[in-house]
Amino acid sequence: MRTDGGPSDLDVDDAVTRWLGRLRLDHADATVESYRRRLLHFLDWCDEHDIDTVGEVTAWDIDEFDIHRREEGVKSISLNNELTALRLFLRYCERVSLVGGGLSETVEPPTVPDGEETNDEFLAPNDARDLLATYRNGRDRYTREHAVLEVAWWIGCRKGGLAALDLDDYDANEGYVRFRHRPETGTPLKNGPDGERVVGLGADTRDALDGYIEHSRHDTTDEHGRRPLFATAQGRAHINTLTKSVYFGTVPCRYRECPHGNERPTCKFYSRTNGYKCPSSVSPHPVRSGSIMWQLNCGMRPDRVAERVNATVEVIETYYDKVSELEDYRERRADDLDKLGFDDSQESDDDA
Repeated sequence: MRTDGGPSDLDVDDAVTRWLGRLRLDHADATVESYRRRLLHFLDWCDEHDIDTVGEVTAWDIDEFDIHRREEGVKSISLNNELTALRLFLRYCERVSLVGGGLSETVEPPTVPDGEETNDEFLAPNDARDLLATYRNGRDRYTREHAVLEVAWWIGCRKGGLAALDLDDYDANEGYVRFRHRPETGTPLKNGPDGERVVGLGADTRDALDGYIEHSRHDTTDEHGRRPLFATAQGRAHINTLTKSVYFGTVPCRYRECPHGNERPTCKFYSRTNGYKCPSSVSPHPVRSGSIMWQLNCGMRPDRVAERVNATVEVIETYYDKVSELEDYRERRADDLDKLGFDDSQESDDDA
C-alpha cells in the first residue's frame, strides 16, 4: 500500500523541477532555463490560488490562468510562449500519471499576429538614459540593480556574461572588464572561447561599479573559491538572480510616473522577488537589444558593436535595419508634417 498518497500529491513546483531535470539530458541549458522562466507566472498563480499539488490542477484552472494573463496585458508572443511551455509540462504530467489524460489539450496558446513571431521588445535609449540618470543621482545609486544595468547597457552583454564576471575581471585603473569562458568552474560563455573579450567602460559605468563594490557588494566567494563581481550573501549571483535584478531595476516608477496607476509604497510589483510581474519592467534581453540599437545609433560600426556584444555582424545588421527604419520614419514624419501643415496656427487661420 502506498504511503506517499500517489504521484498526484507531488507539489506543482516539484513536478516542474522533475520535468526540467529530464529535459536537461537532451536540451541545452539555455532552452531548459527558458522553459523554467516561462512557467514562473503559472507557478506564482498556483501559489496565490492555494493550488499546492499538481493533481489539483483542472481545466478550469488553466482557463482562469489564461484569462488572468490576458487581463494583465501580456503580449501575444509572450503568452504563446508561456502557454506552450505549460502544455508541454502537462503532457509530461499526463505521461507519468501526475494528472488525468487530456488536460494538456485544454491549453490553447493564442495565435501570434504576423510580424510578432519574434520578440522585438527593447529598452528604448531615451528610457535607458532617464533610468540611469535617476540611479546616478538618486537614493538607489550603487545598488546591485544600478551596477548591473550600467554594465548591461554600456556593453550590451548577455546575462550569462554578467554572471561570469569575477571581481578581478574588472580593472578599475584601466577601466575595462574581461569576459572569460570558465565552464569547469560553472561560468561558461554562450559562444565558448569565442566569447572571451575585453571591453572598455565609460566613466559613469566605472563609477557605478566602484561605488557598488565599496558600498553594496557582498564580499563572498563561490563554491569554486572565486570572487564574483555580482555577489550575494551566499556567493555568485545566479543568472536568475541577475534577471530579477534587471526586472526590478527597470520598473518604470523609478524614473517616471507609473503607467498602471500604482503607488510605489503599496505596489505588489515593487520588490526584487516580484519586479518581473510588472507589465512594464523588462528582462536582460530587451536591455541588450536596446543597447545594440543605441550603439549603432551613435555611429559605431556594426563590426565593432558585434565584437563588444559577442554576436555576428549579420545579427547586428538586423538591428541596424531597425535603426535605419526608425531614422527613415523620423525624417519622413518631419517632412510630411511640414507638407500637411496641420498645426495650431493654420487651424486658427481657418477658424477665423
